[in-house]
Amino acid sequence: MSKTAHPLAARLVLTALLLPALAVGWLACAAPQDASSVGDTPRPANNDCDYVNYHHDEAKNAAGAAKCTSDCDCDGMRTCKAGGCTGTARPAELNATTCNAKEYRYNEAWTPAGPGKCASDCECDGSRHCVSGACQGTAR
Repeated sequence: MSKTAHPLAARLVLTALLLPALAVGWLACAAPQDASSVGDTPRPANNDCDYVNYHHDEAKNAAGAAKCTSDCDCDGMRTCKAGGCTGTARPAELNATTCNAKEYRYNEAWTPAGPGKCASDCECDGSRHCVSGACQGTAR
């Protein structure tokens, strides 16, 4: 084995390990997308789905579009009432006013950066604020 083969092999292995990590990091920092451009959020075991960051294509429901048997059959913060999805999935505009409202529901456990981590107040639940990359305060 030549003296340059070992450093070259180490660089190749390092590159192979770093590229996927960089891609995941880039995707986590990408701008939030609406429900039509992302896949469904996996259904939580406790069926607590009424969150801004819960994405579900209601057209795929077994009973038909916007028909439901639970809140998890409805997109975002919409709820299932009398077999139909009602309410607004997410605010029309995400800004400090809408994201810091008591009724704003965001599941911090589903944040791409990790539970309780944030890039803005919109990645914190209710009245919590993003301070130095972490959600702080009382949600509701």
